[in-house]
Amino acid sequence: MVRKSTGGISGNINNWLRDFLTNRTMKVVVDGEASESVGVDSGVPQGTVLGPLAFLCHINDLLDCVKSTVRLFADDCLLYRRIRSRQDHLKLQEDLRALEEWAATWGMRFNAKKCYIMSINNKTNNFYQLDNHILQQVDENPYLGVTFTENLKFSNHINKISGKASSTLGFLRRNLKHCPLQCRKTAYLSLVRSTLEYSSIVWDPYLQKDTDKLEQVQRRAARFISADYTSRETGCISKMLQQLEIPPLQERRKMARLTFFYKVTEGLVPAMPIETYLTPIRGKRIIRPRQFRDCVSSNIVTNQAVNHQKCYQPLQCNSTAYKNSFFPRTVIEWNNLSDQVVRAETVQSFKTALSKRD
Repeated sequence: MVRKSTGGISGNINNWLRDFLTNRTMKVVVDGEASESVGVDSGVPQGTVLGPLAFLCHINDLLDCVKSTVRLFADDCLLYRRIRSRQDHLKLQEDLRALEEWAATWGMRFNAKKCYIMSINNKTNNFYQLDNHILQQVDENPYLGVTFTENLKFSNHINKISGKASSTLGFLRRNLKHCPLQCRKTAYLSLVRSTLEYSSIVWDPYLQKDTDKLEQVQRRAARFISADYTSRETGCISKMLQQLEIPPLQERRKMARLTFFYKVTEGLVPAMPIETYLTPIRGKRIIRPRQFRDCVSSNIVTNQAVNHQKCYQPLQCNSTAYKNSFFPRTVIEWNNLSDQVVRAETVQSFKTALSKRD
């Protein structure tokens, strides 16, 4: 379906787009046998350069037809709002009905059987309907590669990615056992570690059992890369990782969170203005908690540290999940950084200073 021009796109470009999208046919080929060609009345040709842009232009006004918050990524649509009363429930249902009308107007179709409802920290269940189909209530669901649960704990996600990474590592062990060390290391970094770190700033675990589960995959990888499956002395795998220059995953996740926090503070993430989430600390004396090398301190002053002039007020948290989410957790670590690190002029210089800190 092609929208009529209303002044935005006209002339030869409009004619070209119309020719590109209309009068197209498709057929199915199975084992060399082809079906009859049928007309394609909607959608964009897959695999084309212009296809994704045309689709985004087509759905661009979807946000205008609803009052709830919408997140769009390609053809994935997430609709949500805070439910405090029955009126909020009815407004969410009205938005679903508005989406039905929008889809009918522009020749789109929602697959209601693949749409789900998940209530976050809400003990009351409400029923919602889309295209005369009651949406299924679930307690967990993947979104853009991350498994979210109704209690916002990520143990299930960590179990899934550690299982997937272990399976990939097993494949590499069977097929690359005779390859050079550098080849095995590159394969691990690109195919296994990338799986263990995808979107880690969102789900970085705070439970030791989850942290250990991820580190165990990397420790098995150290034996694979080093081709050493027999050493059993204490600390042998840690020594392998040190020689291979592969830092702990927990340390890399912390650096990833702090790097993203730096981008937010510098305005490099327009969708996340820092003033919306945090309040700067102004005119407060410097408070530097004592640090101990090779020792984890539980000093209460650490959470109230003001190490530089770009510190932010720690957030008050009333739940464990929120306390360990990105901003409440990372702002404390940010406030403990040195002034030299936080005043880095570029992202790369920040990463360099962060990696060299004591």
